Amino acid sequence: MWIIILFSLICLIQHVYTNQIVTVQTSYGTVQGYETDLCRVFYGIPYAQPPVGLLRWSEPVAIGSWASSTIDGTQIPPACPQSACDANDILCPKSMSEDCLYMNIFTPLNSVSSNLPVMIFIHGGNFQYSSASIAPYNADRFVNTTNVISVFIQYRLGILGFLAKNTSSNDLKGNYGLLDQQMAIAWVKSNINTFGGDPNKITLFGQSAGAQSTAIHYLRPEMQQYFQAAIIQSCPVTIPFRTYNQYLIPNILLAQQLNCIFGDISCLRACSYQSIIAAQNVINSQITSLQSLQYFEPWTPVIDNNIVRGQIFNMFSNIFVQAKPLIIGTMTEEALSYVYSAFPNSVSPLGYIAAGTLLFGSKFVIIALKYPPQGLGDQRPLLAKLVTQWVFACPTRFIARKVNAFTYAFGYPLHTNGLINAGACEAHACHGFDLAFLFEAFWLNSTANDQYISQTMANYWTNYAKTKNPNNPVLVPVTWTQLGANPEKYLYFQNPVQIITNYLKSDCDFWDTIGYSNTLV
Repeated sequence: MWIIILFSLICLIQHVYTNQIVTVQTSYGTVQGYETDLCRVFYGIPYAQPPVGLLRWSEPVAIGSWASSTIDGTQIPPACPQSACDANDILCPKSMSEDCLYMNIFTPLNSVSSNLPVMIFIHGGNFQYSSASIAPYNADRFVNTTNVISVFIQYRLGILGFLAKNTSSNDLKGNYGLLDQQMAIAWVKSNINTFGGDPNKITLFGQSAGAQSTAIHYLRPEMQQYFQAAIIQSCPVTIPFRTYNQYLIPNILLAQQLNCIFGDISCLRACSYQSIIAAQNVINSQITSLQSLQYFEPWTPVIDNNIVRGQIFNMFSNIFVQAKPLIIGTMTEEALSYVYSAFPNSVSPLGYIAAGTLLFGSKFVIIALKYPPQGLGDQRPLLAKLVTQWVFACPTRFIARKVNAFTYAFGYPLHTNGLINAGACEAHACHGFDLAFLFEAFWLNSTANDQYISQTMANYWTNYAKTKNPNNPVLVPVTWTQLGANPEKYLYFQNPVQIITNYLKSDCDFWDTIGYSNTLV
């Protein structure tokens, strides 16, 4: 959460607003937004009926027309229900509501008839946090400097978005958050032309849980008509999705917490969302303590053999759609924040062996030979290296090989300049730090090098959205080719941005032999 606090401080610096109201006419009605000195902003555009009452834990239902003839797109929409945050935190959602299926659209000035490329972003947050409106997703600079349209979508989270139960009825089939995303993407395809976007030039992209979501859509035949290319940032490939059987205990615990009879969905629907989130917080501590990687994502999509046909690694192993253009990559220190969160105190060599055995079972005997304890001190940096490689970097290489993707590693560190206590991640390239650069967020005391990385990354991403080639039309420092072979080529974000070859080759060759299945789930 500390990276989010950093961005909240960023947002204290406001752009000049023209106070000019702008409107767009869609087939659903009129959207009223506003114009800044950099772009046009349309907040809170609804794409589905509110998932409340009988629509809680149901597939999203499309809107025929908006209840109001004009949508006020000048106000940030409520976040989907999630655990409460400190009310004094200026990034804490000003409001939450189950009526949360909205999107925010940022367009360049005078874009209405421009037919611009469109980038739809799916936010991360472990499938249980965040929204489309947090500070990193203020894309005014991004769209102004790159001339693309950016769309940020919200979807149901946590227990309200992903609870599932193996049943012959239509109750609790799960994956409601993914279905929300799909409806939002389809809405953009049908309506973005009225905002100046090209419906035939849509790029999906997402980070963390949003990257997992993007991967699912990328692999689903039914979604192929809605986008032309994808970008997958920091996908925790090895964190497993649950099966229906693995959702049995959460269902039992939820019924107990809410004093409902197991299987009585009417009782669950009668509860307030606040009581459901409170129950979720209790359940999280009970179902994740000994379940290895599920500690980090306790409410995942469920493998239903329809929307989600298997684990991400396995779905890419047996890909049966025509592979679309793909950018994929990771941070060089993805797991540092995860490991220091799970282990707030120093980990001894014996603790390292215990943690490794929990993660890998009997395979850790082999792993420990390659990655033995480093001296007698704190082993958390070593644990972070293992998890970064096993969960993120090496399965990402596998995916990149399957589709010959444009592949990157991001090693440029983020300096918080003392604004927050970033702990172990201060001046490192940790999970989520790329978003500070991608959307060109302005932070206090940023350097020329920071701005160089920011503009370079934004140019590669948006060149790709425009032409499916990250190198054109805006100049970039080096030519980025697809992964290829002998050697494999990565774009490396450091100062300077450069091409490196065979990134982590010997490590990833080793992890390929170990495999990417979590042994205790």
